[in-house]
Amino acid sequence: MSKPVCTVMVGLPAMGKSTLANFDLGVYNQIEMPVFVYSTDHYIENIAEMRGLTYDDVFAETIKEATEMCNDGLDSAIADGLDVVWDQTNLGVSKRRKIINRMRQAGYQVCCVCIVPPEEGHFDDLKVWKRRLENRPGKTIPNEVLTNMHRSFIIPTIAEGFDMITFYNMNGALIGIDNGEE
Repeated sequence: MSKPVCTVMVGLPAMGKSTLANFDLGVYNQIEMPVFVYSTDHYIENIAEMRGLTYDDVFAETIKEATEMCNDGLDSAIADGLDVVWDQTNLGVSKRRKIINRMRQAGYQVCCVCIVPPEEGHFDDLKVWKRRLENRPGKTIPNEVLTNMHRSFIIPTIAEGFDMITFYNMNGALIGIDNGEE
């Protein structure tokens, strides 16, 4: 029997991580097999929708609960041997290392899907990204936070402990795959 797989999504907000997870990995429709999705955003969006409010309206009061619910769901998924998709920004090495260590200890193969951010000089991509950010009503991120996120983004590497990394651009086009082989 093969090991369960944890796929760690990596990328800035509004880059298409959840869209890619849904359409390419099929995690939100779960027709093929059950997959646990670790997504505090998804949880918060559901709470906001149930209350008739926006993500911004409920974020501060629900982020702790969302994290606890995701952690509880993760514990159950691990106990059941389900594949896991960790759908958050996961921009830095230390955050990713915690995920990798936890999932390795649970006996998982750990892969990464990285959506590479637009570079400073790629104005068309930057415009698309800005439009995506603006088209999320009720879900805003201050510009200084986005700037800091963009600056702190570190491209994931096999040396971090991933078994494989698949790179996409923000339009969903495959850029490359790193599986540690030369």
